[in-house]
Amino acid sequence: MTSPQAGVEVIQPFQQFQNRRAEPRFDCKAKGALLLVPGGAEVACEIVNQSASGAQVLVKDMPHKAGDLWLLDVSGQMVKFGSPVWTQPHKMGLRFSFAQKVDPNGARPPRVPEPVWKAWRRLAGLDIPPPEEDVFFLD
Repeated sequence: MTSPQAGVEVIQPFQQFQNRRAEPRFDCKAKGALLLVPGGAEVACEIVNQSASGAQVLVKDMPHKAGDLWLLDVSGQMVKFGSPVWTQPHKMGLRFSFAQKVDPNGARPPRVPEPVWKAWRRLAGLDIPPPEEDVFFLD
């Protein structure tokens, strides 16, 4: 919509609420997981978009009281600690208070708990247990 006066911008009411984030989010469509604290339940999710301070995720089955959680972003090599800001059926908005880049070949970062580190490595396919021997020896 244009204004009858030059230099005047007309803002529609819906536009002022369209993007209320402190920083832009970028679409990523990445697979990830939510690790619920302190229970340790793991919920598979799809990371729709994210920024340094938040993300939107799609989940199939989410417990009603999620509380604090870790977002495990395998493709981005990140683990992020935060809490839900809003929830809808199968969709959730998260705000992060801590984010850590992880090195698949390095050691566990000091501020990342051991269960979070192990879950991230397992999801990344780095800690695959050796196959069970199913060899039969016949005499």
